[in-house]
Amino acid sequence: MKRFSVILLLFSANMQLFAAEIALERINGAQIRVVIQAELAEYGFFVEPSVKPDRLFRSCRGDFEVKKAFGGWQTVRVICKQENPWDIYVRTGLQPKTLAKSDDSPEKSPEKKQKSDNLGLMQRVIIVRPVSRGNFLTREDLGLQTLSRSGGTGFTDIDELVGRRAKKSLRGGLVLHERHLEPDWMVQAKQTVSVVNNTGGIQVTTAGIAMENGRLGDLVKVKNLSSNSVLHGFVAGAKKISIGTKIN
Repeated sequence: MKRFSVILLLFSANMQLFAAEIALERINGAQIRVVIQAELAEYGFFVEPSVKPDRLFRSCRGDFEVKKAFGGWQTVRVICKQENPWDIYVRTGLQPKTLAKSDDSPEKSPEKKQKSDNLGLMQRVIIVRPVSRGNFLTREDLGLQTLSRSGGTGFTDIDELVGRRAKKSLRGGLVLHERHLEPDWMVQAKQTVSVVNNTGGIQVTTAGIAMENGRLGDLVKVKNLSSNSVLHGFVAGAKKISIGTKIN
């Protein structure tokens, strides 16, 4: 009987330790808030999700994914991506009027621009279609969206981003920031490149050494290894310089 009591006590102690371990692994509301805030900050929104910091949720051994719920960001669906997934719906506190609509107009009159400035709005560069990690950005990947100035920083000029490489996969609608991009170039100084010479409708490709860093469309100097002459050409792609043809 005494032996049985000892076994029962050990079992009870182990169960308490197991329960305590599970409790420590549970996710709290403060962690859920951070996940939501980080996701919406990528789109230029800063929110205060309606979830109590000390509320406990099930443990999550996978990654979190945040999605729009009911067609907008006013409510989001937070998904724990694990073997036995679970999800919750949380109101973000974002008001419909805060959700700025995209402005596809290529030009603005000074009066309209001044009016936007007075309203505390500005245009920022966004990703308009998914871009995979490691891909170079093209003009077709980028667009402008009018957002509140309080929505954080971002790029305002599409041209300066063409030719930059994505550090990670980028979703459509994402407000682009420097942290999303690799700090490299399509062509780097002292790098072996293909030199494409277009003259009179004839295309000749030779090897060369880039003498400057360059993004897509940049005019850079390159040394032709066949003739040892230094030429000027436009960056036409990764490790590729075109002589005589400008890349738009």
